[in-house]
Amino acid sequence: MTSIPTYTVDTQDLVSQYATLSSIYASATEALLTVSKKYETVSLLRQLDMLSVSEEYLNNEYIYATATESSVRASAASVIAEATAYFQDYQDDLSVYGMTPSYGGNMALAIVMEFAGYVGRTVSAKDPVLVDPFLDQIISLTLAPAFIMGGIYYMLAKLCSIFGEGHSKLKPMSYAKIFIICDLVSIIIQAVGGGMAASAAANYENADTGTHIMVAGLAFQVASMTLFLYFWFDMCYSIYKVYRTSENPDDEFNDEFKDIRQRPMFNTFPVAITLSTLFVYVRCIYRVAELSEGWRGHLITEEIYFLILDSLMMCLAIVIMLIYFPGFVFGKDSHIPVKGFRLSRKKKEETPQPDGDKLLTDNNEQSATDKDSV
Repeated sequence: MTSIPTYTVDTQDLVSQYATLSSIYASATEALLTVSKKYETVSLLRQLDMLSVSEEYLNNEYIYATATESSVRASAASVIAEATAYFQDYQDDLSVYGMTPSYGGNMALAIVMEFAGYVGRTVSAKDPVLVDPFLDQIISLTLAPAFIMGGIYYMLAKLCSIFGEGHSKLKPMSYAKIFIICDLVSIIIQAVGGGMAASAAANYENADTGTHIMVAGLAFQVASMTLFLYFWFDMCYSIYKVYRTSENPDDEFNDEFKDIRQRPMFNTFPVAITLSTLFVYVRCIYRVAELSEGWRGHLITEEIYFLILDSLMMCLAIVIMLIYFPGFVFGKDSHIPVKGFRLSRKKKEETPQPDGDKLLTDNNEQSATDKDSV
């Protein structure tokens, strides 16, 4: 028979930590009855949720350290793993600025690439035969829109959770996964085509093959954005019908995020996403038409088209999404999970204040004492 591995832990320290968490939980519960501001309520609810999961974690860590039956220890280990995943999801979803790291990173990369691309284009205008500035502006200005759209895709996943999955044809994270993969495929195709075109140009050879591959990559990006717009407008129409036909629209949506839907900037946030997406969409269509004519076509040699249909479109898209930054729209204290992970809990009647002898009444009973998510 396989022996159970030893688990070294200071059980008295666990007892002390558990008692401290229980005391904080009780204080937060009392404070919840006195607050009047919505953001304070949301913050306290999040704190209570985290405290409850933390207590579960410590409770099952104690069980794992002291139990002798393999099944009990396995059950406790499973809850510990779930709690650990919850903490990781919680940290990944928020930062000190109240934003999702993926969104902030995408916007920062998009802005840096746009700036680098315009620098390369300015240098190329002075000396068109230089290869490096040419590659700089082609690569940077090609990649930037994909990062902006990556952030927007993730925002759609957030909105699905806020309004409820019943108003969307896909699961929240499906949008981010499907369309980010599409953007990656588009980027790879464009990178291959751009590399071939640049290499051919440097060797004074025909660059048509590379150019055609680049056009195919851009066309694929336009097609994926068209599909995204279909899903986006479908969800917007579903939400619009609720507001138009229901006397109490909020009753039809996810009640967990009612406070977020009542924030001042939230009502116009879908409009901001629509406009930003359409601006990037126009830019991508322009690039398809531009490169379809080749490197000496009318669109690519007339700067006014580039300034309006590329530079202006990207500038407007970035400015709008900076104004409607998630931390401003949802609130810095908001927590909008898109994976739907929650530890299941039974209804909690009262908060126990355990001591060293009563942390667990029976180590060989069920591995987790569930708590209600307040």
